[in-house]
Amino acid sequence: MKSILIFITILFTYGQNPNCGDGTMYVNEKQVKYDKRFAAYPKIESVPQFSGGKEALNKLIEEKLKVSEKAKNIVFRLNYMFTITCDGKIKDFKTLGDPKASSLTNMIEIVESTQGKWTPAEKDGVTVDCIYFAKKTIVGSKY
Repeated sequence: MKSILIFITILFTYGQNPNCGDGTMYVNEKQVKYDKRFAAYPKIESVPQFSGGKEALNKLIEEKLKVSEKAKNIVFRLNYMFTITCDGKIKDFKTLGDPKASSLTNMIEIVESTQGKWTPAEKDGVTVDCIYFAKKTIVGSKY
């Protein structure tokens, strides 16, 4: 009986980080100024940080970005978001706006390739889940 209880305890606690936030999804307060879709989320000053900073992330995107044949002759803005969890993992990538935009690039693959290279946002000294929002103007002929 004791071994069953130990197994159940391990099963339910495996992978949980006790130093993580309370499961609340946050958004950086500056983001709400630019996009009202995030107004309902609790706000924090902190933002998830990519290893090497925003410049390194932009450089990585520039180096790895590919566009579909349809996108080669157009200029478009790709708005995307994903969550950096309290333990630095990426989840819930999605594009915003035109649903066709997600099929025009390999942005999801690029973002997923950054797994393990993020420092999560913090609230009151505790890491929390936070939405990371970004946009990129893409000149298809460049890729």
